[in-house]
Amino acid sequence: MKTISTKLKTLAAAMLVAGGMYAQDVHFSQYTLAPMLLNPALAGLNQCDYRVAANFRTQWTSISGLNTYSTVAGSVDMTVGKITKYNSFAGVGINYFYDQAGDLKFNTNRVDLNAAYHFMLNRKGTMSLSAGLQGSFNFRSIDASKATFDSQWDNSTGTVDPNGVKETFGRTQMMFGDAGFGLFFSALTKKDHNFYLGFSLVHVNQPKISFYPNSTDASNVNERLYMKLSIHGGAQLYVTRKLAVVPHFMALVQGPAQQYNLGANVKMRLSNLPNDQTAIYFGAQYRGLFYSKGGPVDAIILSTRADYKGFTFAFSYDINVSKLMPATHTVGGPELTVMYQGCFRKKPRPGHCPAL
Repeated sequence: MKTISTKLKTLAAAMLVAGGMYAQDVHFSQYTLAPMLLNPALAGLNQCDYRVAANFRTQWTSISGLNTYSTVAGSVDMTVGKITKYNSFAGVGINYFYDQAGDLKFNTNRVDLNAAYHFMLNRKGTMSLSAGLQGSFNFRSIDASKATFDSQWDNSTGTVDPNGVKETFGRTQMMFGDAGFGLFFSALTKKDHNFYLGFSLVHVNQPKISFYPNSTDASNVNERLYMKLSIHGGAQLYVTRKLAVVPHFMALVQGPAQQYNLGANVKMRLSNLPNDQTAIYFGAQYRGLFYSKGGPVDAIILSTRADYKGFTFAFSYDINVSKLMPATHTVGGPELTVMYQGCFRKKPRPGHCPAL
């Protein structure tokens, strides 16, 4: 009985966390492998001419059932336009994002259109500064039939009466648009060490996202999607000709929530040929999530990755180390990424691409 009670309390805590994130975004643990979500300035900045990526994530299956919390994303981006001074170029990208959260099936469908220009800062193309813009279309919905309220609680039986009086939502679907922009700097040294730093600000118009648009409660009517500030960076540092350390970080601030990711991968190249990028990676990172009215919700993330002939296959797993541990038993969320980067022409585009 004690175990059941603990699980119920922990599940309630999880639902409160999810509710607190209602006006915030969901993120992938392998954030560098979801470039169109990470920063609009990355559109078209890939290993050659185009990039196709797919990401899938699920979490909290031990306390909420399979696919109760799941996220899917897919993106395509490519270089466009005439190459100008110092081999500068433009890029465009499109991203689709779907997220389902909770028993009410709070669904988010989002389409992002990104456009960027990449300025090469020297003749060799070893330093670049990118600027990008983003426009988004969002559709959200909930399944109100699955909601239960205090008015349905039957004290005599200690159960919820499905035929009891229910509250009503002002609406169960909404559509809105938003916008954002980003900057990205990358540099390659003589020893093939790569450094990068990015910044983005999205949801700059802070659209209204209330399911109670006609409520007399002003806080419900005026609920908005918080603006999100993102700073991310990393490096690829070769220790030997075939072994590199790849540290990376991301900091997010969105309304009352702050998220920090800090980690590193070890990259092992499997070929001595300069144009053969076949490699395997093993890594770990820490994620901390902090609220203005609550403690950290964090995880240790273990990951592995393989690059082969333009393809990238990556898998990560979140080991839950937060207050949800009594119910999750450290079971967090698996995440899978498949990416392909290819060329339309025989020769690769001049300049370098940052090692994300």
